[in-house]
Amino acid sequence: MSILAATNATSSVPTQPLSTSHQVNDAELVFNVDVFLLCAVALFVLLLLPRAAIRFTHKREWVDGHLLRSTTVDAPAPVVRRPSKRDAVIAPVHPAHIPVPKQDVYVSDEVFESEKWATTTDASHTYVSHAELLRKASTASGRERRRVNVPTHMPGWSTMLPTLAAFLRTTIRPGLTIGKLLVELSYFAILLYAGLYRSNPLTQPIRMGYVAASQIPIVVALGTKNNVVGMLIGFGYERLNYLHRFAGRMLVLTVNVHAIGYFYSWSIAGTFSSHVAKSDVKWAFVALIATDMLFLLSTDMFRQRFYNSIFVSSHVLSAIILLIAVCLHTSFAVPYVLTALGFYGVDRLMRFVKSRVAVARLRPLPDLGMTRVEIPSINSGWRAGQHVRLRVLSLGMGWRRWHEAHPFTIASVCRSPSGEGLVLMCKKAGDWTNKLYELAQRADYGEANGIGSDVRVVVEGPYGGPGHAIFGSFSGALFVAGGSGITFALGAVQDLMKKDLEYKSRVRAIELVWSVQDPSALQPLIPLFSSLLAQSYNAYASLRISVFYTRAASPEAVRAYRLPPGLTLSPARPKIPGILRGVVDRSAALFSGHKERRRGNCPLTGIIVGVCGPQGLGDEVRRAVAGFPPKRRKAVGGIELHEEAFGW
Repeated sequence: MSILAATNATSSVPTQPLSTSHQVNDAELVFNVDVFLLCAVALFVLLLLPRAAIRFTHKREWVDGHLLRSTTVDAPAPVVRRPSKRDAVIAPVHPAHIPVPKQDVYVSDEVFESEKWATTTDASHTYVSHAELLRKASTASGRERRRVNVPTHMPGWSTMLPTLAAFLRTTIRPGLTIGKLLVELSYFAILLYAGLYRSNPLTQPIRMGYVAASQIPIVVALGTKNNVVGMLIGFGYERLNYLHRFAGRMLVLTVNVHAIGYFYSWSIAGTFSSHVAKSDVKWAFVALIATDMLFLLSTDMFRQRFYNSIFVSSHVLSAIILLIAVCLHTSFAVPYVLTALGFYGVDRLMRFVKSRVAVARLRPLPDLGMTRVEIPSINSGWRAGQHVRLRVLSLGMGWRRWHEAHPFTIASVCRSPSGEGLVLMCKKAGDWTNKLYELAQRADYGEANGIGSDVRVVVEGPYGGPGHAIFGSFSGALFVAGGSGITFALGAVQDLMKKDLEYKSRVRAIELVWSVQDPSALQPLIPLFSSLLAQSYNAYASLRISVFYTRAASPEAVRAYRLPPGLTLSPARPKIPGILRGVVDRSAALFSGHKERRRGNCPLTGIIVGVCGPQGLGDEVRRAVAGFPPKRRKAVGGIELHEEAFGW
C-alpha cells in the first residue's frame, strides 16, 4: 500500500518532500527495535546465568522439573543406633494409616506422642503421606556425608539487593507491582519510539503497521505454556503472563492506530471507497476485526467467568484469522507470522511430550472442600512447588468439560519410597472442580464402598516452580499458605524432609504456617502433619507447623482435636514478622532441639520464604520480608521471597 497516495492527490493537504538525510527505512527501524528487545532479554539471561549454572551442576536438576515419568524407587536402608539418654532412635515406623506393632526399643515420650497421633486418628484414610519415618544418627560420618552432598548455594539478586527488591515488589493494585509496572513502561516506551520517531501516525500510518507486525511473535511466545523466554530466565509461564497480556494490548493499540491513520488520510482525500475496494485493504479489515475481537473477549469478565467456553475458543479462532489475514494484507508480515507459528509449534510439541495418560483415584475431602487426586503410576519428574494441568477423561464431567485442562499444584514429594505417586488437591472453586468433586462421590465409581473412584486422566507438565532457586541450599525455610495454597507448602516441606534423610539439604529450621477460615480444615491433614513431625524429630532440620483459623468456633470443638507435639492451632491471623524472626533464630542457633549445628561445616546461606494464598496474605509476607532488620538479614545470609499465584 503506497504511503500518502491519497493526500498527495489533493491540494488541501500539501506535503513537503523530505530530504534524503531525514528519510527513515521503516522496516530497518522496526527490525533494530526488535534486536534491542532481544538484547534486553539477553541481559536478564546473563544476570541470572550464574545461578542457573550452579543449579545445573547438580545431576538431579537435569532430570527433575521437565518430564513426568515413572521410576523404580528403592527404599533407603534404616539407620539404627544404640539409644542414649540424650535422644533415641527408633526402628522404621510404618505408614501413619497402618497400626504400628509393638517393638522392644526405647522411645522417648515426645517421639511416642508423635507416633501415637500418627496412628490413631480417624481421618487417616483421607490424606496420608506414607512418608518413610526413618531416624538417622547425628554422627561424624553423617555430618561428613551432609557436607559432601549438600547443594551449592547461590544467592539471588533479591538477596544481594534487598532494598531494591522490596521496592520493586511494592503492590500498586492486585496483580501489579512497581517492578511489573516498570517493565511495562519500558516496553511501551520502546514501542512509542519505534512508532513515532520521525513519523506522524496520521500522515504516515504505515510505520505503526510495521510495529504491529513485528510484535506478533512476542505476543505468541509470551502466551505459550512452554515459554522460550521463561526457559531462559527460569520463570514459569504464569509469572510472565502479565507481560503477554500487556504485549497483546500494545498489538491492539498499534493495529488500531495504523488503521485510524489510513482512515483519516482517505477521508481527507475523499478516496475512502476506492481504497476499501482493494483486496489487500479488505484483508486489513479482517485482521483489524480479529484483533479487536481478541481484545474484547480477553477482558477480565470473559477470562474469569467464561474461560473455556468463550475465552479460549475465541482466542484460538481470532488468532488464526488474524495471522492469515495479515499475511494476505502485506508480505512484510510473513516472516513474523512464520516465527510466531514456530514458537507455537514448539509449544504444542512440548505439551504433547509432557503429557501422560494415567489412571487416577479420586477421593472427596469434605472438611477441606477438595478432591484428592492420586496417580500412583507417575512418581517422578517434578520439583517442589511445580504444577500440572489436569484433564479428566470421563463423561461424568459433562459433555463440555471432559476435555478442559486446569492447573493444580503438586502436593506430594518426587520419588517417594512409599510409592505414593503424584497427588493433587483440587479445591471446589467453579463448575469444573464441582463436577470433579461430584464424580469422586459417585456410587458407580466405587465411592459408596469407601474406596474412591478410578478415572482416566491426562496430566500435562510440570510447569512453574522455584526456577533456578534450590530450596535445600538455604539454611532455613518458611512456607506461608492460605486456604488451598497448602498444596504448595506440603510439596515443599515433604521434599525438604526427604532430602534431609538423604543428606542433601542444608536446611536447619522449617516452619509451615497455614491460615484457614474454619479449624475443621485441619482434621484431614493431621495424619500427614503427624508423620512429618515424627520424621523430623531426629532429623537435621527441625520442623514446626502452625495452623491459624479466622472463623469463630466453639472451644469444645477445638479442644476435641488431638494434636501431636509440634502442631499448634490458634484462633488468630498469623503474625508473619514474629514467625520469620523465629525461623531466623532457629536457623542461626548453634544448638536447637538438642541437635548440634556445626557452623564451620555448613555456613548460613539465608532463609527462603515461600507464600501461596490470597492477595492480602502475599502482601503481608512481602512487608514482613522487606521490613526485616538489615543487620540480622545480613547475618543469616539474606532472605529470599518466592511467591506462587492462585491464578492468572
